[in-house]
Amino acid sequence: MLENELLRVVILPQLGAKIWSIIDKRRDVELLWHHPRVAVRAAPFGAAYDDWFVGGWDELFPNDAPVEINGERYPDHGELWSLPWDWSVVEQARDEVTVALRHAGIVTATQVEKRITLRAGEPLLHIDLHIHNAGPQPLDFLWKLHPALHVTPNSRIDMPAGRVEIDPSFRARLGALESFRWPHAPLANGAQIDMRRIPPFEDQACDLYYAVELEDGWCALTDTAARAGFGLVFDKAVFNTVWVFGAYGGWRGLYTTILEPCTGYPYRLDEAIARGTASRLDAGAELRTALTAVVYHGVDSVNRLTHAGEVA
Repeated sequence: MLENELLRVVILPQLGAKIWSIIDKRRDVELLWHHPRVAVRAAPFGAAYDDWFVGGWDELFPNDAPVEINGERYPDHGELWSLPWDWSVVEQARDEVTVALRHAGIVTATQVEKRITLRAGEPLLHIDLHIHNAGPQPLDFLWKLHPALHVTPNSRIDMPAGRVEIDPSFRARLGALESFRWPHAPLANGAQIDMRRIPPFEDQACDLYYAVELEDGWCALTDTAARAGFGLVFDKAVFNTVWVFGAYGGWRGLYTTILEPCTGYPYRLDEAIARGTASRLDAGAELRTALTAVVYHGVDSVNRLTHAGEVA
């Protein structure tokens, strides 16, 4: 547990270094969604992700859908989320604490480290991420942040997106529409859906779409009634796409939005490789990047979010 005056954060090293809880102490509100019917428990390597999905914030690497790449079978939603990670406290001062979490790949010859820092007086989580390809061959991958967020019909998604592609398996709500310009999705009858708005549970909807033209590296979910929310700020040269998965009653009777900055798309890694939209890490190469989770107040929509926590 990391805690300051504004946030309380719970990490589960034994379950993929999952960030399980982020409490906004100013409102006494849990920001991350938790499965109402499934308790947290250890998952076996290679398990079906959906059947073990309990919520919180996972790291998914090097793939999403299970797939065979170069003769190797990559497990569902990657090899990191189900593994116990090593961890240590590397900084514990009066005004700052940092936890380092590490794991080696099983299928891939990778070393992964995540450092999470909480500082006094800040409603921010500073996260440093590092992947080393220790293998003799280049590695094609998808690396995705996966925070499941608590939503209500008052919730609103904001991101500096341009073109959005809808995954072919999730077009029920938007008919035959394949893509649109954020935020308005035009329907065949001439109407438009404002995709920033979260549908009510009664709509029994389910979305998966990819914002593939980002003007900047951030995304946010705001409770417009409380005028408060949660956002991620990241390097769009690394996380070049934001996936949005929305379960609005139409998937297993659940109600959550997952904002997913990712290094490519779509969710089938073999298809991403074929399309040239996967990321690649050369043999012996390292990838380092930093992101910030921001908890903010006083706005009902977001036009800009920064690593310093500035919100417009």
